[in-house]
Amino acid sequence: MAEYTPKERFQIAIKGQKADRPPVCGMTTAGTTELMDFTGAAWPEVHVDAKLMAKLGLGMYPFVGLESIRIPYCLTYEVEALGGTVDLGKKNSTPMVKGSPFHGNPDPDFELMSPEEMLKIPRNKVILDAAEIINKDPLSKELPTLLGVTGPFTIAGHLAGTESLILWTITEPDVTKTFTKFTSEYERMWLEHVETIGFDSIQMSEPTASYDMISPEMFEEFAAPNLRWVYEPLKETKKVLHICGNMLPMLDEMISSNADGLSLEEKTDPYKAVEKNAGRCALVGNVGVVSPLLQGTPEDVARDAVRSADAGFNIISAGCGLSALIKKENLKAMADAIKAYRY
Repeated sequence: MAEYTPKERFQIAIKGQKADRPPVCGMTTAGTTELMDFTGAAWPEVHVDAKLMAKLGLGMYPFVGLESIRIPYCLTYEVEALGGTVDLGKKNSTPMVKGSPFHGNPDPDFELMSPEEMLKIPRNKVILDAAEIINKDPLSKELPTLLGVTGPFTIAGHLAGTESLILWTITEPDVTKTFTKFTSEYERMWLEHVETIGFDSIQMSEPTASYDMISPEMFEEFAAPNLRWVYEPLKETKKVLHICGNMLPMLDEMISSNADGLSLEEKTDPYKAVEKNAGRCALVGNVGVVSPLLQGTPEDVARDAVRSADAGFNIISAGCGLSALIKKENLKAMADAIKAYRY
């Protein structure tokens, strides 16, 4: 049987095909306090220092064996670029949006910056500089490189206030579309540049478009068209769409986004997801972040990782962003179980 590098295995899997086994990656936000201690690169400093950001991303494979290099570590840098206020958090907590000048305003005065201005925004520059450092590291030739981005509907919720945005989908749908049009224009401009940096894939988190928050009809009206549009510039860079919750009722709508892969939580039954997907795109996940990764034993983690692989998931990963408090032995158990797995 052919020997594959993790990058080769990822490129096969993201096309919905099989190599010798699934890749096992840190697709969603991937940072723990133990990894920070191992690398000497800790939150919140990592969020504003390119060298530290790259160091933390490069550390996951030697630390526990997850076969990927993933930056950055939050869903806030886009909204900050668009005027939002962000608390960068602590060593054990991710950044959080604290406010926006457009919060609750149904008549926002939006003005999109130029691409040149976008690239000068401090946190954008940190991410791009970290990507450049990673691309120069030999490990990037062996492992898939992943860049985390935020979906337009979720960024719009950060700007408007999520409750306001979702209420407006019913009472003032044109206002919701004003916000999502603006955030889509920004995100497409960002992805046009991301296409040039040479990373293997983006992983877009769109949690505000969850079935827990909107209906399939609302997704198709307010989220899917924007996703299709912002993905258009990505020709070489693969597209993975992550949405939290049980997304089985909206799997068709997720597929309609034209993503190459769908990242799903453990709340989505892996066997039913594979059956409904019917090979239309790659499936990524869906080992539970709280149970078993945070609260379970290594044996629990290995069992659930193998379950996702047996179900037919193409890439095995945590079902959502890692808790910073997940222990090394549990992450290593996920990686080891899949490395021993064979189709």
